Amino acid sequence: MHLRNSKKALSIAIASVLAISAHANAGVKLSPTELQGLNYNKPLVEGKLNPAITTPKDMLGFAVGQRAATPAQITEALSQWQQESNRMQVVEYARSHEGRPLHYVVLSSPENLANVEQIKSDLGRLANPTNLSKSEEAQIINRLPAVSWLAYTIHGNEASGSDAALATIYQLIASQEQDIEKLLKDSVIIVDPLMNPDGRARFTKQLQQRRGVAPNVDTQSTLHTDAWATGRSNHYFFDLNRDFTLGVHPETRGIVKSINEWNPQLMIDAHEMGSMDSYLFGLAREPVNKNLSSYARKWGRVFEKDQADALDKENWPYYMGEWLENLYPGYSSYAAFRGTIHILYEQARIKEDGVRQYNGRIASYAEGVDKQYVSSIANIKTLAKHSKDIYRDFVKDKRQLISKGSPFAEQTFAILPTKNHQRMAKFVDLMQLQGFELHQSTRPIKVSKAKNQLGEMVKAELPAGTLLIRNRQAQGRLVSAMLEFDAQITDEVLIEERQRLLRDGSSLMYDATAWNITMMYGLEALTVEEDITDDIRPYDAPQNRPPIVKKANSLAYVVDGQNDASVGFAARLMERGVTTRIIDKETILDGVNISRGSIIVSKYDNEFFAGDLDAVVEKTAREMQVTAEAIAGGRGDGDLPDFGGSHFKVLEQPRVAILSGNGISSLDFGAIWHSIDSHLGIRHSHIDSSRFNQTDLRRYNTLILPSTWRSTLSKQTLAEISTWVEAGGTLIAIDGSVPQLTNPEAKISQVRQIQDAFKEIEQYDIALQKEWLAQQNSYPEISNVWQHTAADTVHYPWDANAKLPSEKQLKKQDQWLAQFRTAGAIVAARTDQKHWLTFGAPAVLPVLTSSDPVLMTKGNVQSPVRFGTYQEVDDSAWKKQVKSTKDGQAARKIGWATLPEKQNLTLRMSGLLWPEASKRIANSAYLTRESKGDGQIILFSGQPVFRGSTLATNRLLLNAIVYGTGLGAHTPVTKL
Repeated sequence: MHLRNSKKALSIAIASVLAISAHANAGVKLSPTELQGLNYNKPLVEGKLNPAITTPKDMLGFAVGQRAATPAQITEALSQWQQESNRMQVVEYARSHEGRPLHYVVLSSPENLANVEQIKSDLGRLANPTNLSKSEEAQIINRLPAVSWLAYTIHGNEASGSDAALATIYQLIASQEQDIEKLLKDSVIIVDPLMNPDGRARFTKQLQQRRGVAPNVDTQSTLHTDAWATGRSNHYFFDLNRDFTLGVHPETRGIVKSINEWNPQLMIDAHEMGSMDSYLFGLAREPVNKNLSSYARKWGRVFEKDQADALDKENWPYYMGEWLENLYPGYSSYAAFRGTIHILYEQARIKEDGVRQYNGRIASYAEGVDKQYVSSIANIKTLAKHSKDIYRDFVKDKRQLISKGSPFAEQTFAILPTKNHQRMAKFVDLMQLQGFELHQSTRPIKVSKAKNQLGEMVKAELPAGTLLIRNRQAQGRLVSAMLEFDAQITDEVLIEERQRLLRDGSSLMYDATAWNITMMYGLEALTVEEDITDDIRPYDAPQNRPPIVKKANSLAYVVDGQNDASVGFAARLMERGVTTRIIDKETILDGVNISRGSIIVSKYDNEFFAGDLDAVVEKTAREMQVTAEAIAGGRGDGDLPDFGGSHFKVLEQPRVAILSGNGISSLDFGAIWHSIDSHLGIRHSHIDSSRFNQTDLRRYNTLILPSTWRSTLSKQTLAEISTWVEAGGTLIAIDGSVPQLTNPEAKISQVRQIQDAFKEIEQYDIALQKEWLAQQNSYPEISNVWQHTAADTVHYPWDANAKLPSEKQLKKQDQWLAQFRTAGAIVAARTDQKHWLTFGAPAVLPVLTSSDPVLMTKGNVQSPVRFGTYQEVDDSAWKKQVKSTKDGQAARKIGWATLPEKQNLTLRMSGLLWPEASKRIANSAYLTRESKGDGQIILFSGQPVFRGSTLATNRLLLNAIVYGTGLGAHTPVTKL
């Protein structure tokens, strides 16, 4: 008894000690003090609910809107609900880069769900009413339910949409209210709860790491700010809501394929904006893309009113339009060009807890979720009410698009054949993803009225095999939006845009004003002003060529350098230890035409290769989908280069590092990263900018500096980079990172920005003329070479008597010109066809440019790509131009540069380019290359890989990365 009491006393004592210890260490677990206004007491889902359906709270462990559900929790909820409800079907439509599933949920009555395939078939017949009679149309419309697509959280850190999606799904499958049951009987409601799972996973992990016990409503706290790699973007840091017409990523490709399969009547897209804002929805203000139908805007007003009424009942502030424009077609609103009514939601961004806004009120995360939820329910109810009339307007528009009365009836886009097979294949794939009707010419076709990409009206002969996309088709609006050379902007919009630029430097333009796919891809195309119907056949993909063509007694394999895939072929071979060459001048060997930039793999170079060379070449060619063609002779036809001569350069394997982290544009970094992974597939390293000074650069021979938002690199860092370049490194700098290198005080690059070049402007002009003259094939001076008397006259490429403006005047002019920034326009650039950086590039290269540094070069700096392409004018036109000048002199200037005689400079190809911006960038350098010690510096004034889709300029970057250290550096840097 005594022992038992002693044990009990000891247990009590131990429990007391543990309790005291627990209390002493419980500081991080104390309950927070009260905060008035933080709690959101309104339940999101109301009414009579089916108890057999698990509530979100029971699955998540918290109420919807209390915090952001993770992608894994959302996927688990869908799986659980699918087992419990006969009102839903879950469809996996894609996998993200990181392997996460993307789903859409089909919500309707069991009867409709059993008839899903017929519903999709009926919708498809309305979407392309060829051979559809009026009576069949009426029958289909009569039996079709309303079909909506609710899409949430394409930006992973705009969290409220996905949680609103959970509330919406639960309401629709659990509610036993009559109005919801009728809504499901009359509707098919498709919910995509999470369009960017990788971004949201990154975002919710950051929230978890930064979450404290006490709710934090201070927007300056880390809970409400983003790390460098924000959850907004996907794995490769791309903004997926710019990718719908570009089709680069699996997430958006899956959505596009699904939406195009369903042809929904309505699409909503839930986003978030600034935390101090309220709620935006409704129709966009100008500029609005002119390819959109008028009926979509008419019905948009109806949805707008009903949604406003629903928000008014909740006493919530909101607004419509204001900053939202709808010019660029690559958002999720691309569906509107297919005939879907599109509505954007923009809720004030509140990262969990809540935010104390400027009015002192705390806006909770749950309230933001509720706004998205209430809006969603309001929109699908409006659709159910007006669905039949909307179908009638939809079919009426489609009938017009396929008729002779179509606004696009007399328009065909012709994409000319090219040896760049990879680029053409990517283009065709994108057109097929969008469901466009494609044809090919079966023989040469002469056309009398066509417009080329420089804006000239020409007569042309389309070669056999030309890809033809007739604009007279059911998807004619989207075809036109993606392929027209210019998106029209009204004069009224341009007036307001110019007023804003002059008043305070702001802009109406929310995105790029040019996005023509053929230009971005660098494919030569024409807009033909007729509906081409003769001598054509439906497009049929070319037969795949074998990866390798062998010959007896062959000495080498050749892969054509005009194909972008040749760069990846070379890079992967070098990574496998194969010695690889590149030719810098075209030739013919053993009957094989070999373009400059072609890759040569010889048995002589690889005599001691440890492996089966033929097998490695074949494997690599198959990976890159190129053909490695054997040659058995090395003698060039006539005076063409022979194998073994100086034109066949041995390449050096690139060892690549990319600077990342704070201060670096994550968008540009991600685009470069994605380009290397998708076009080359070679190993490379990402260097954190915060650890740069602890990095041993000797491990790399190629360093890429993506664009920066501001001056990121310290003087010490710049000095280390300069030393590394001099030791043989290849430095590639892009856009915002360029000014730090061209700053005269840095003493790194000889390139200058235009505002730093006016003191020596005559030298820059002379350098430009020398560059032009060096590329000519005839000279008038040759006829006077053999005269014996001294020349009494010499032709100067400028007006010897012309007086240039002073440095002060040039600076004043430039300050004025710089105000009128380039608004994401595509301009024509001329390329040096003898420079290795332009392998695979045409003589005239479309370049997407924005408010980029304007670069000036002279001396030993090379400019392989310059803005503007020269076009010769005939004698009569030239005389008129000379006569029209103020002093009748032949020499003319654009800005600082003298134009060559009888040449005009063509610049704008597509998009908004103010005359001032045109004058400022004309003849400046887009791409420069200079030696520094044993290394080199390569500068891009703009981003060569814009949204993964500017394949024309991406080729230049691939050349720089893969070929630079072998062709531009004398003794590549090596690790000691």
